[in-house]
Amino acid sequence: MFARNKVLSLALPFFVSHALGQSGLELDVTSQDSIKSTAKSLAGGLMEAYTQELNENRVPGIFGGDTYWWESGVLWNALIGYSYLTGDSQYDDRISQGILWQLGDYDAFMPPNQTKTLGNDDQSSWALAAMTAAEVGFPKPKDAEWADYASNVWQTQVDRLDIQNNGTCGIGLRWQIFTFNKGYNYKNTMSNGNFFLLSARLAKYTGNSTYTQYADKIFKWSQDVGLVTKDYKVYDGVDTLMGCSNVNKILWSSSLGVYTEGAALMYNLTGGAQNWTDAYKGFVNTTSIFRPNDDYVMVEVACETIGKCNVDQRAFKGIFARTLARAALAAPSLVETDYITRLLGTSAKAAARACTTGNDPKCSLSWSDTTSEWETDTASEGNLGEVYDALEVVQGLLYPVSKGLRTVNGSTSGTGNSTQSGGASGTPSGNLPQQTGTADSVVSSIVAVFAVALATTLSL
Repeated sequence: MFARNKVLSLALPFFVSHALGQSGLELDVTSQDSIKSTAKSLAGGLMEAYTQELNENRVPGIFGGDTYWWESGVLWNALIGYSYLTGDSQYDDRISQGILWQLGDYDAFMPPNQTKTLGNDDQSSWALAAMTAAEVGFPKPKDAEWADYASNVWQTQVDRLDIQNNGTCGIGLRWQIFTFNKGYNYKNTMSNGNFFLLSARLAKYTGNSTYTQYADKIFKWSQDVGLVTKDYKVYDGVDTLMGCSNVNKILWSSSLGVYTEGAALMYNLTGGAQNWTDAYKGFVNTTSIFRPNDDYVMVEVACETIGKCNVDQRAFKGIFARTLARAALAAPSLVETDYITRLLGTSAKAAARACTTGNDPKCSLSWSDTTSEWETDTASEGNLGEVYDALEVVQGLLYPVSKGLRTVNGSTSGTGNSTQSGGASGTPSGNLPQQTGTADSVVSSIVAVFAVALATTLSL
């Protein structure tokens, strides 16, 4: 579960090699071949770790090690993205098997063996992976649609929103699903941010306004209790036993990322409504917190520079990179997207240099600090989050030249409001248990995208 606690080389002169003892991956951010090759190495490292875990424990879908269950869902999300963005489908069968094995009760990613640690953010991490599968046209299951699984999760969480609105500072989701788990009295941002993003993505995919209404509702709640501030900082959570008055003000990149992508989608869905334009721009501006060295390299500021990131937190930058890349896809006409392009490009090259070459690369958490004491290891040796982070930021560079994300009728996404209904997940179901205890047209080539980023850089 999530813890609380050639033109471009002129624009980016500040890259230096990490002191890894071995040469890092040399990424040319203007070359699709280079990006795909680097991503292939990193994806291979994740699958090597998964294969070792599967051979040892025989439970499909779990990456194991010291990681919690939620991170396996996030990793499958990344590998679905890898298949789509690179065209390398060699892992598709194992991805499908792994996800489907963990569906659990109500086909809503609630496996009984995760009950003791199952949080709302854990469950929605898997739902977002299923949503990605639907949007990219990933080979579908035999008897269902990927979006149905995402919608099932959404419905269980809507039911919890209604149940848990009993004098505990409004509708926000609690961290934990079950009352007997530690953290049930905490309403954390990641659970609510994931629900906001899942609602927005289901709204875009299905055209169903009910999802849009809930995205708007949970966003307003996040603002009302102070988890999203007026200047668009995103804090960690609130304690229901204290009336949600004591906001935990720790900042995580992943929380900011899911709200940024959600706001970009709502901007897209509403045809650029002012409130969502302001939110998207505000969140993008806040990302500067996570590049504290002014070199456009991502840093998990709450823990990375002091050597205190736990196993959960070491995967947050990957979520941050993925959500920013997808946000830029949803709102490419805004100047903030040029900023995201620069942030991703710079961070991707730095992340690649923080990894060793080979089919099973070793990666470090730190991408910018050459004196970092963070260990450089493979995914199977313990650095699963670090390899994942690098994969997401590298493959995120391919979204501008991707085929576009699908909607329920099979078309790629377009601009503005959608009014269609029906089809897979077109209508949220209401028969699940009541309690449990297109983006605008994108830039045609990645060189063009980075040329824009370069122009922006030179104008600063």
